[in-house]
Amino acid sequence: MATRSVQPARPVTISRWRMNAVLLIALLLLARVALHLGYIQTGQVKVGERTLRDLAQAEINQRKPIPSNRGIVHDREGNILALNVDYRSLYVDPRMVNREAAPRIAVVLSGLLGMQSSDILNKLVDEQYHWLAIKRWIEPELADRVIEFMKQDPTLWNGMYFQYEPRRVYPGGAFAAHTIGAVNLEGVGISGVEGYYDGILRGSTGVLTAEVDAKQNPIWIAPQEIRPPSDGVDVELTLDPYIQHLVEQELKQAVDSHNADGGVIIVMDVRTGAIRAIASYPTFDPNRYNEYPPEAYNINPAISALYEPGSTFKIITVAAGMQSRAFTADTQVNDTGVIQRYGYMLGNWNRAGNGMLTPGRVLYYSSNVGALQLAELTGAEAFYDAVRRFGFGQPTGIDIAGEGSGLVPNMEAEGWSPLVLNTNSYGQGIAVTPLQMVRAVAAIGNDGMLMRPYIVQKRCRGDDCVITQPREAGQVVEPGVAWTVRRMLVESANHYSPVVWGPITGDYSDTWLVPGYEICAKTGTSSIPDGRGGYDTSGTIGSVVGLAPAEQARYAVLVKIDRPRDDIWGVSTAIPVYQAIAEQLMRYERIQPNPALAGYGQTAGLLAAASR
Repeated sequence: MATRSVQPARPVTISRWRMNAVLLIALLLLARVALHLGYIQTGQVKVGERTLRDLAQAEINQRKPIPSNRGIVHDREGNILALNVDYRSLYVDPRMVNREAAPRIAVVLSGLLGMQSSDILNKLVDEQYHWLAIKRWIEPELADRVIEFMKQDPTLWNGMYFQYEPRRVYPGGAFAAHTIGAVNLEGVGISGVEGYYDGILRGSTGVLTAEVDAKQNPIWIAPQEIRPPSDGVDVELTLDPYIQHLVEQELKQAVDSHNADGGVIIVMDVRTGAIRAIASYPTFDPNRYNEYPPEAYNINPAISALYEPGSTFKIITVAAGMQSRAFTADTQVNDTGVIQRYGYMLGNWNRAGNGMLTPGRVLYYSSNVGALQLAELTGAEAFYDAVRRFGFGQPTGIDIAGEGSGLVPNMEAEGWSPLVLNTNSYGQGIAVTPLQMVRAVAAIGNDGMLMRPYIVQKRCRGDDCVITQPREAGQVVEPGVAWTVRRMLVESANHYSPVVWGPITGDYSDTWLVPGYEICAKTGTSSIPDGRGGYDTSGTIGSVVGLAPAEQARYAVLVKIDRPRDDIWGVSTAIPVYQAIAEQLMRYERIQPNPALAGYGQTAGLLAAASR
């Protein structure tokens, strides 16, 4: 058998240049990987428009707001009317909640917090959010009970956190609510002083830029940048707590006793324009403002609700004519009870005539026929010029949110006729706010000088305070005219006194409305427009406005009762309230009564209630 020779294997050789090429490619690949790792490590890789480093920094370095403390609201005696109080709020991070335990947690919280368990459960499992409020501003004792449950089994309550949050608190509840206003759940003032001064009360929010941990808490050992907050300014109101309490008490009692829809009382300092009391009823509790309809807390009837002033406006008619020299205090007009003008029969409330009347007697008898003749003597141009000088048809500028302007007819407008002047003279066809009306009468008490009303008398940041200075708004009538009108209004007030004193003394003749003092007063019974060009026959507004005392007057007072059910006349509904407030103000101011100013059965300085 032939044998086959075995050839020795030849070694495989790779040329050096090929090896170098492979090594070079490998080195390039390694370099590329290393470079990419470096980009990743340093955060330079982009995801969309942002790098990984930016995304990481956004997760770790965050800007957290530092809330400022909202300013405190005080009355003029320093009592706190509004302040921020820190309450605990319960939040959840749904991503960290134990799904199996969620229903049990919801049931427990439902019993503790008085909420629907289904609403709580929906928040516990809603993973599209990272942070949800279960309930904000929990009462301290309830928060403590929840914490006790959490301590029993901390793992069960994973993802649940308490956080302190400021909440606006009004210690007086409904006290001066329309004036103070309210702050919404986001901490923004929405009405009253809270709304008007929201910017300075809120202050400015600070910012903390810092690294945070997984629970979004700042890591204090890491570098931080802090822009501190600027706390809000504290404000002090002109409201006198005693007078405010007095008018609120009297107003509620009057509305309830007359089964009325509501009402307003305002007390203004004649010399400065400071508001000492301003009340509207029905009212609301700003601590729970969201439980009321929006109009309850957004609308302040004392400064925004328009009404036809009725016979109280005759004060302006008389003052306007005397200032323009159209007539004097001795001029007489014939009150026939009913008078024809431009095809219409205009008349007094009872259609009865009173004969020849001076301007003072026009006020005394509240004569419509007399008032329209006085306005005709004055003339439309001078009449409306005076009306606007008294501040009607424009905001007073008071520092409360939501003030109305009123409505004064324009004699240049289409549809105006002299008949409009006639009805305007006795307060029909013209719309005012209660604040405008009391301010105008305050000018009569201030020797003709109109003042700008205000409610905030001091604004303080720490010890640095700005004090509000009274501002004159113009001399609307001469001092002599104002004095003459005041004397007329004293007679008018005494004419109403039998409503209060007749049942006490048995004497129904004119006497002193507030024994020991000269008080000014004029009543009005206002018709209510029905929105269709006529008047609502189902109700009226009874009001009275005046000065206490008449000379060196301290206060202008307005009382307005809306739709009283038992008596439609302002004399019967508003005068007793006005009288009670005026006599209390005289005692409060310690003004010495004059014994000569007391009639049969009266004692100077003695309250009507004490005389019964």
